[in-house]
Amino acid sequence: MPIFKEHNEQLNLANTLLYKGKALEAAAVLEPLVKQEVPDALLMKVDVLICNNPSVGLKFVFELVEKGIAGASYKAAFLLYFHPQVGVAFQPYLYDAYIKGDLNAVIAAANLYYQQNDLVKAFTILKRFDHLESIIAILDALDFESVSEPIEIYDFNDIKKADLSALSYQLIAPEINLYTVDDFVNDFECHWLKCHAESSIKRSLVVDGHTGKNEVSQVRTGSVAQFVSTSSDWVLLNIEMKISAYFNLPVEHGELSNVLHYAPTEEYKAHYDFFHPKDSGSAVALQDGGQRYKTVLIYLNKVKSGGETNFPRLSKSITPKYKQLIIFNNTDNNFAPLPLSLHQGMPVIEGEKWLFSKWIREKPTSYKNVLNAISFL
Repeated sequence: MPIFKEHNEQLNLANTLLYKGKALEAAAVLEPLVKQEVPDALLMKVDVLICNNPSVGLKFVFELVEKGIAGASYKAAFLLYFHPQVGVAFQPYLYDAYIKGDLNAVIAAANLYYQQNDLVKAFTILKRFDHLESIIAILDALDFESVSEPIEIYDFNDIKKADLSALSYQLIAPEINLYTVDDFVNDFECHWLKCHAESSIKRSLVVDGHTGKNEVSQVRTGSVAQFVSTSSDWVLLNIEMKISAYFNLPVEHGELSNVLHYAPTEEYKAHYDFFHPKDSGSAVALQDGGQRYKTVLIYLNKVKSGGETNFPRLSKSITPKYKQLIIFNNTDNNFAPLPLSLHQGMPVIEGEKWLFSKWIREKPTSYKNVLNAISFL
């Protein structure tokens, strides 16, 4: 069934209500579209039902799969992958969505195989849809030279979650619990994040210490894209869950994820990520989740020259390393500021720098509403 303008208005309103935690009001807005069996409304109803009773919501999405509603198999796979406690395998639903040509399923499955270093199956999945521009871009960006040709894939039963035990970390500065982790993400994820960011990237802002509002500043001269996650962002949400699991950080304590871009000469001068108690604007900034106590950064490309992450008060400097994660504390365990966490993104000298960033707060943030709205939590 085609989506008309008035349908979009109702869907957007229902989505807004869901993000505000008003599931009953969202249900009332959706009901006319549900009766017409508009696929997007039916899928959103799954999230509405899960807000009140997860088992009822899951039963409803399985009913939608049986009816052959567009997007239902992917929705079921998404829910089951990120909620393994349900005890139902996600792989058959993801495979069904892939066979039906669901682009979200194609991206998710290819990345999951790439994540477990099964390049043949990742290539096979992408090659089946190489008539699509977005898939062509992925094939061009990734190294599949070792793959001679596609194979037959009859199911996704061998897809596994990331083996985080294979990762190792290195302590750089105990004063702020500064660690690095090599190869935390893969080539596929780096490419996807950069492409995902390009459509919405804009000049970076900083938080004004007096007003607590965001503003343009010469302190930070790069660009940023901020992601308000949807259920189609399987790759992004998988990265966030890996961060959460590896470092034992509640995902709902995070702010929205960002991808940063720095061209030659662009930089982020020395700054703190915590909100200074003496700044009048900190009271405003602290309202959403309290203090920023951890910073997570991941390098998404190979920087030709420059772009180091420097900690001047520790005399430590980290040279950009493709796919490496950096994490450090901005506060102590009582959420008091750590002056030694002063850091700067040094100017890029040659090439460009792409960086994933995420701040973690002491309490749940408004990002929890976004995750609840898509039944991620």
